[in-house]
Amino acid sequence: MLSEDDINIVDTHRHLGGSIPVSWVWQTIQDNNWTYMGESESEVVKSMTMYNNKERDLHLFLDKFKILDQIRWTEDLIDGSIRSVCEILKTENIDYCWMDFSINKYMEAMNWHKKEAIQFIYDSFNTHYPRRVGLILSLKYESTRASQRQYAQLIEDPDIVDLLFGIDLVGDERYFDNTFYKPIFEQWSNAGKMTRAHTSECLDWQNSYNAIKNLNVTNIAHGINIIHDKNAVDIAIDRGVTFDLGVTSNYMTGACKQNHPIAKMLDMGLKLTLGTDDPVQCNCTLEGEYKLAKKCGVSTDQMLKMMNVAKANTLKYVV
Repeated sequence: MLSEDDINIVDTHRHLGGSIPVSWVWQTIQDNNWTYMGESESEVVKSMTMYNNKERDLHLFLDKFKILDQIRWTEDLIDGSIRSVCEILKTENIDYCWMDFSINKYMEAMNWHKKEAIQFIYDSFNTHYPRRVGLILSLKYESTRASQRQYAQLIEDPDIVDLLFGIDLVGDERYFDNTFYKPIFEQWSNAGKMTRAHTSECLDWQNSYNAIKNLNVTNIAHGINIIHDKNAVDIAIDRGVTFDLGVTSNYMTGACKQNHPIAKMLDMGLKLTLGTDDPVQCNCTLEGEYKLAKKCGVSTDQMLKMMNVAKANTLKYVV
């Protein structure tokens, strides 16, 4: 088990698909002569990143992940991509990373069972960065309910439960339905796992309110629009919910067009942490996120408080 002394710098909001570097993808294209994916590194950069785009839009942002679906995944490629991600985590001196991941594309390529895919990814991370990455199973809002339910039920499997840090709802939150997700989140909560939903980033405060009140989430990813409803803020504070932000990401998706509300959220009494979300698409680092937060009006004391919240939350759920 990791101790308090082992963890100082924590990235609480990072996605595996958003962490695989352009350089690895381009090298993989060259090694396999997959010219259908791109004929130059600059072309791959344009396909995968947002920071040179003049237009900011969530759907344009999501398009930047499509190139990963074109890779003909093998065990060596999956392990190689995870190794490259771990090298970056080490370079950035991240002591612990909350890593969202989905397994659909790997299962299709490898003809794996869900359990095999999760076990392989877990083993790969622990080979390349032992005990420093907490895997969070992503359920995509827009996926079929049957598939989401089947993935979520993996928490009942004794071979899987100890491999996972938590569960997260990601993707197009227009499909958020607290009635559907309530029994799923009860299962994960009863298993002692972190439960999170990506809400109120591009939509209003209502989904965050429902996720907190009806799903009893421990965490909200983004949730920046909750500031527009005092009752929603009050219930979040009362229940001790933590908001795991990604400031650069909010600008890249167009969720935030002017001043980011991070300082206001802190002043209102909400618990916050910072993460990189999708560092490749956003061209950001965790250190850069803290610098950006300072430019947004966050004080040094508030930044230290966010770091301590991230550390405390990690020790609560680390496996």
